[in-house]
Amino acid sequence: MTGRSDRVAAARIFREEAEREGFSRVGIARAQEPPGFARFSDWIASGRNAGMRYLERTAGVRSSPENLLAGARSVVCLAAAHRTAPLTAADGSRIARYAAGPDYHGTLRDRATRAARAAAERIGDGIRWRVCVDSTPIAERSFAAAAGLGWIGKNGCLIDRELGSWLLLAEIVTDVDLPPDEPVAEMCGSCSRCLESCPTDAFVAEGILDANRCLAYWTIEHRGAIPDDVKPAIAENVFGCDICQEVCPWNEPRRLRLGQPPHPHEWERGGNAGLPTRAQWLSMGPGEWRRRFGATALNRAGRRGVQRRIDGHHHSAVDEAFEDILDLDLELVGQVFDRHAFSERDELRDRRRRLLRRRSGRSGPSGPRRFWRRGASTGPGCLDGTTRDLCGSQEIDRIAREILRE
Repeated sequence: MTGRSDRVAAARIFREEAEREGFSRVGIARAQEPPGFARFSDWIASGRNAGMRYLERTAGVRSSPENLLAGARSVVCLAAAHRTAPLTAADGSRIARYAAGPDYHGTLRDRATRAARAAAERIGDGIRWRVCVDSTPIAERSFAAAAGLGWIGKNGCLIDRELGSWLLLAEIVTDVDLPPDEPVAEMCGSCSRCLESCPTDAFVAEGILDANRCLAYWTIEHRGAIPDDVKPAIAENVFGCDICQEVCPWNEPRRLRLGQPPHPHEWERGGNAGLPTRAQWLSMGPGEWRRRFGATALNRAGRRGVQRRIDGHHHSAVDEAFEDILDLDLELVGQVFDRHAFSERDELRDRRRRLLRRRSGRSGPSGPRRFWRRGASTGPGCLDGTTRDLCGSQEIDRIAREILRE
């Protein structure tokens, strides 16, 4: 296939088959190092990939599709719009939107594979191809930008002027020499909402994210215990973080033109109805996890990983409560935890003992710190109903909700 008309026809066939599989955008880039890839190399060299060592090991492969398919000439870049409505549980905990429904690694790969196979049958000539999703070492956003699917915004996401950045990407690397598309101009302008809205100041410059500060990294990619200085920032984020996309003007609902989803089950499954609260995540066993979330993107973090993030934030909230509620009676703390136990009851009791020991030497002008409610009558649960007017059981419940943020 050498003629210009043949190449144009082959490109049209790839587009038709990709659109038949429901991909919202299709573009073509040359199978060579994409523009701007040097920034990725610099990002790795500066250690901003945090614990994602696999990015270091595969850095040399990502820029050259030849490493994935010998004789590669073109990259057919595909984009599929995903859920745009927030995934928020009854207790306010959140999951990144892209994690709704079946794991996109499988669904995108299946759709792209069907499109590539159908295109190859129509084109003939024994063409070769390979399908990639983000688990394959390829610089997918850079190739997508080179193929004209959108531009890379200041938050590092690929942005389409009609679909915003709520996109999942896939690629078909092929040995067919297809005519490439032109990239589109960057359209962020002077806007810096994404940079300013990041709760952890993870953006060190426009388009440069320090994963060491990113909540998405800590709640999805990180393995092991969560550092103490990170725990408070996790807050309601159970899996991922969408803040830098939520504030983007290109993602405003009035601007998006999504049309009818081609595969509604991939958009609607895993919605807010039945989304677990933090307490339900903590009590979830391996069987329930496999049944409900084993075939979703949440399995990237795993059941224990999700529980570790939530549990770490609860512990951090307790620490902050001890420091911020200046008049909290030490014995009252025991009543709070005895009345409001989590699934990790024994562990929380051990932590309470450590915290009490840590504060046992601290006292005010009139002895140990106490939570006073002057002028109120004593009631059930008061620590000393004869000489001191301490809070009753209802007040204990109120303090428990404040400390444990139930």
